Formats: sequence, structure tokens, C-alpha cells
Amino acid sequence: MRSEASPPRVHLANSAEPNAVLSAGASHHLVRVRRLRRGDPVEVFDGEGRVWSAVVDDASAQACALKIGPLLSETAPPAAPIELAVAVIKGDGMDRMLRAATELGADAIRPLLSGRSQVGQERADSRQEHWRRILISAAEQCRRAHLPRLHPAQGFEAFVDQSEPADCLLLRPGAPALPMRLPHRATTLLIGPEGGWTDAEIERTERLGIRAFGLGELILRAETAPVAALAALRHAWGWR
Repeated sequence: MRSEASPPRVHLANSAEPNAVLSAGASHHLVRVRRLRRGDPVEVFDGEGRVWSAVVDDASAQACALKIGPLLSETAPPAAPIELAVAVIKGDGMDRMLRAATELGADAIRPLLSGRSQVGQERADSRQEHWRRILISAAEQCRRAHLPRLHPAQGFEAFVDQSEPADCLLLRPGAPALPMRLPHRATTLLIGPEGGWTDAEIERTERLGIRAFGLGELILRAETAPVAALAALRHAWGWR
């Protein structure tokens, strides 16, 4: 939650420029939804840790113009980044999961195509820009300085074969519960599809030495499991 006095935050890749004109979507949100007018304060961030002050110069709902002010803050990348490698979820569930994952501190999102995925490569590729907009919107809302990196969709086998097993935690029903304390280091959470991992995928991770953990006895939806796993990991780190 944040104070209502906080100015809205907008993502701009070139925030260091003295002037900027927002996209039609961002302009509509600031002018029509947030009802900003000329002279109102805004914050802009570049997604790489830097945040600038700004003011509305032209409150156009189609092309809102900003005057960029001084740099407010510059935040270093996280010392222990979290990568969420998650099987692509069909429908709007993927959107909801991405929003929550951004709020919970995921630093990278890697959509996976597993044996039981209900979404194929072509569909996943076509959703990349849509997913990126979801991440930007969520980062603006929760006031993150770093934008989660969105990787292209990739097959499960190819991904795990190139990963570092010691850094991976596989979520699997029936496995021992995720510990209450875990080393604070770069971690990849591997989350399967609605139908779960195939036997071949589980065997592959076991051969590679990837550890498997569970989140209790309840069956979680595909969009809920990544969020629960992220929250559990952050809690195990003392919310660092």
C-alpha cells in the first residue's frame, strides 16, 4: 500500500531526456483515469533502478507531455535476484500471475513450455508484448524501480539443461515443504502447468540434481502456485 499523496509513477525507457511524450495508453491513464492536469507532479522510472521527478506539461489524453526534473534516486540491482520460470498459463490467469509476481519482487520471468502446457510456442510468442505491458503497469502501481526482465518463451528441457541446479527450486505437489529459512542468493523457481510436471520432466530434474519442494497439501491453481512460492521464498529470506 502507498500514500495517496505519492505522485503516480510512469515507465520511460529514456527518462534522462528533458522532455517526453507518453504513449496513448499511458496518456489516457494519467489524464482520464488519474485526472492529472498541467503542473501536476509525476515520477518517471527507466526500469533499471533510476527514478526522476517530473511535471505534466501538456495534459493531452492522446499524447501527454512531461517535463523531466532531477534524478530522485538510483537503486542497485537486487543482490539475490529471483527468476520465475513458469509454465505458460492459458487465458487471463497469466496476466493476473504476472501482476502479482511483479508486486512480490520477481526480477525475471521466463515463460516455459512443458509437456502438459496448454499454450504452444506460437501463442506464447504472440503474447510477449502484452505480457511486457502487464509487467510495466504492475511495476508502476507498486512503485518498483527495477522492471522485471521478460525472457522469450522456452521449452522446459532446454531451460533446465542450461540452468545451474544449485540455484533452482522445483515446485512439485507431494515434495517436502519449502523450508522456513533458505540461503539469500540468486534463485530460480520452477513452476509447472495446470496438469503438473510429466514423469519424464521430474526424472530429468532429479538427474540434474534440482531440488523439489511443495507448498502443503492443498492443490493450488496454476496462477496461484507461483504467487504462493514467491511469497514463501521472500518470507524465508526475511522479506529482503
